[in-house]
Amino acid sequence: MMRRLTRAAPAKINLGLQVTGRRPDGYHELVTVMQTLELVDEVSVESATTVSGPPSLPDLAPEDDLALRAAHLLRRELGVTSGARVSVEKRIPAAAGLGGGSADAAAVLRALNHLWDTDVDHLRLVQFAAELGSDVPFFVRGGTALATGRGEVLRRLPPAPMRHVVLVRPGVSLATAAVYGELRPSEWSDGSHTLALAEAITEGSFSEELMCNDLTPPAIRLAPAIGDILDDLHAGGARPALMAGSGATCFGLFTEMAAAEQAVQSGRAAGHWAHLTRFRPAADA
Repeated sequence: MMRRLTRAAPAKINLGLQVTGRRPDGYHELVTVMQTLELVDEVSVESATTVSGPPSLPDLAPEDDLALRAAHLLRRELGVTSGARVSVEKRIPAAAGLGGGSADAAAVLRALNHLWDTDVDHLRLVQFAAELGSDVPFFVRGGTALATGRGEVLRRLPPAPMRHVVLVRPGVSLATAAVYGELRPSEWSDGSHTLALAEAITEGSFSEELMCNDLTPPAIRLAPAIGDILDDLHAGGARPALMAGSGATCFGLFTEMAAAEQAVQSGRAAGHWAHLTRFRPAADA
């Protein structure tokens, strides 16, 4: 019987992101609080004899497509003989610091776990997700979480206080490796602000003063427009205005819808991609 399942793959922002040093494996040690958004890609899986599907992005090779890699990984690790046709309707901008590719991969794992009736538990899905990338384990459930290590060691947090989120992206892309390569050891920090932010969220509060992103200075050196966008968001009432992940997307948090809508209009008037969304809570695996 032909079956087809669809799952949402939500974007994320980092409410706090601090880099505490470099690991022996070459990656950087992180302390970050991640939060999923209502901006989502739509991932579909359909019964098939082999794993296949169109590229998630134009000109993306199959071996570089995280959604297809997730399907191949799960099939191989579980010894599944069935296949699936995987398709992704993209709404999250690519290479924007919003985690779209990682979210798609996690959604494929969740969807195929049901399509193939493999009944893999959450912990094992997270283990598979970690083989695909540092952010993928977070997206298996999403919501609000503290991540350490490369970003793969997760501590689930209660839902953060709801905010309207204005995303603004300049017409430039930043490679994650380039931003980390530009980061200077003098810009590392001890992670204390983000750890305190996680505790504040656990207690049901929010503190703008604890929200920061250590990758912002190197990203601005590579793309000065990021600094201008952050200034504009803050001037428009965002509390706080931060860069998402390694950029180049920036975001502002707002308690009032009218101010958020005005910030979106201002971003678009300046020639940027701008989108209004909200926090999205955790989903079942």
